[in-house]
Amino acid sequence: MDRSKRKSIRRTVTIAPRVALEPTQQSTQQPDAAGDIPTVYLSKLMKPDFQPEDYLKETLKTVQEKNIRLFRKALEDSRKVASKNLQKNVYKNYESFVFISKEISSMERDMQLLRELLHNINQVGDDLMDEDEQAILEAEETPAARFGRRRTMRMSMANQQDLFKDQLTKVWRTIQDAQKFVPFAPNRHVVGEAKSINELSPSTLQIRQKVDIVVLNDMLLLAVRRKRGNYSQTASVADRSFAMSDITVTDVGDSPRVSNLVKIVNRAETFLFGFRTNDAKKEFLLLISHAKSGIFGPEPSALSTGAGEEDQEGMAESVKARVDEMLDALDIHIARREFNEATVLVQRLVKCLDESPKSASSTRKAVETHVAELARLVLADLLIPCSPRKQVAANVSLLHRLGWDKEAKEAFLASRSSTIKNRTRQLKLEGNTRLYIRELAVVYFRLIRNTCEWYSEFFKDPTMISALIAWVRQEMAGYAVIFRRHVFHEMQKFQVIASCLSHTLVEVEILGHAGLDLKFMLDQEFFPDLTNCICSYETRCLSMLNKAVAEDSFAVAS
Repeated sequence: MDRSKRKSIRRTVTIAPRVALEPTQQSTQQPDAAGDIPTVYLSKLMKPDFQPEDYLKETLKTVQEKNIRLFRKALEDSRKVASKNLQKNVYKNYESFVFISKEISSMERDMQLLRELLHNINQVGDDLMDEDEQAILEAEETPAARFGRRRTMRMSMANQQDLFKDQLTKVWRTIQDAQKFVPFAPNRHVVGEAKSINELSPSTLQIRQKVDIVVLNDMLLLAVRRKRGNYSQTASVADRSFAMSDITVTDVGDSPRVSNLVKIVNRAETFLFGFRTNDAKKEFLLLISHAKSGIFGPEPSALSTGAGEEDQEGMAESVKARVDEMLDALDIHIARREFNEATVLVQRLVKCLDESPKSASSTRKAVETHVAELARLVLADLLIPCSPRKQVAANVSLLHRLGWDKEAKEAFLASRSSTIKNRTRQLKLEGNTRLYIRELAVVYFRLIRNTCEWYSEFFKDPTMISALIAWVRQEMAGYAVIFRRHVFHEMQKFQVIASCLSHTLVEVEILGHAGLDLKFMLDQEFFPDLTNCICSYETRCLSMLNKAVAEDSFAVAS
């Protein structure tokens, strides 16, 4: 070896950068014998008060330029290793994270149910006390005084119901589509309003839109301000509504970035609202407290008269007749497979039943039966493989409007699995394993990418992402089974194996550009097969060598 080659090898050995977890006592007290070789100490990088400028000044104070380049490469390598370890830890603990999230969600629902039950128990106790007091007063009253008091109470109840109806009418008139979210119901009335509130993103704290909130005794209505006409006028449009028993309102503490925030949690959804002043926030929280405790507009006592019972019976009969007529129309739409019109009619039926809570159970059961029949037909259409995107989106939207989100999710993923199987069966294996694996990778991974894009568009609920991850793992396992059968079990040459793995990695990298990195899954699936393949190849070579030595007829030369 000439002098120049020995000099270059010595240089690469002596100036290679080093990585250590933390500096030892020897490294801090004694100078480095190899020269100004920078060392990356990971413990310094992990400090909470880490300052990059100070660290670079301290580390690279007397280092030459060529060693600084190597130091930069060592930092990049450390970052890549840390990123891979972080990714492995995230996927390793993902199932635990999903399980804990579901437990927290179920605990929140249980707490809301418990709160509602406690409220009902308190209400029952108050009603019992009112009945006892009422019985004592009635026993002490004369018949004439009792008759006059009951007459006055009926008149006050009628006046109160008229007042409540006027309040709802005003809300319907000032807020567009408000009647769809807040229909008429007995004793439903307005407690108060809060205007010009900023709705913020819970993750980024950025302002989404301006909203107005109407607080009712049993519901919460959110209205969005939207421009119309020449864009100089704005109109309030109802956006969503929540039942007061299903929400939890929390006062969020102030921070240096934002202040005067209120958080509203409705099952799995979280909303954040910012108020202009602290007084406005306190006034809103006071309205919520009054609505939950029933201070404003308490519900009248259940005093029934003969006329009232006759009115209720007549109303129930009219509702039943109207529901029967709509059910007949729904049967016609279902028979004609007019699913969109049928879904609109179902929503009208549900609204009609909500407006008459005392409708017969047989009527409600008939409506539920028709809804289930309609949903099953839409699910059958959704399960058809190789359906176009527009048709799939329409079917998922119909099921969402019917309240069958879970079934829609399962049917959508099952149809995509059937699509992958059908496209795989269309591939022809004509003795060229490389070409077959390349086409197989294109079919699998591009359909997986399309499925992820469609899924994020059709299902906005973040709690449904875990089902998509489980589906992706299932399809990856299916691809690994086919790959293993045609490549590893057939004892292909290493060149063929490398080519097939290369085609697979190319398609996986396309998925990575779309935000779905599955390389670690390939490592988990194929590493044992590669190891077994190498070991079997070694065994065959040794067997052939031993056989060749045993069959050798040449004599040993002395």
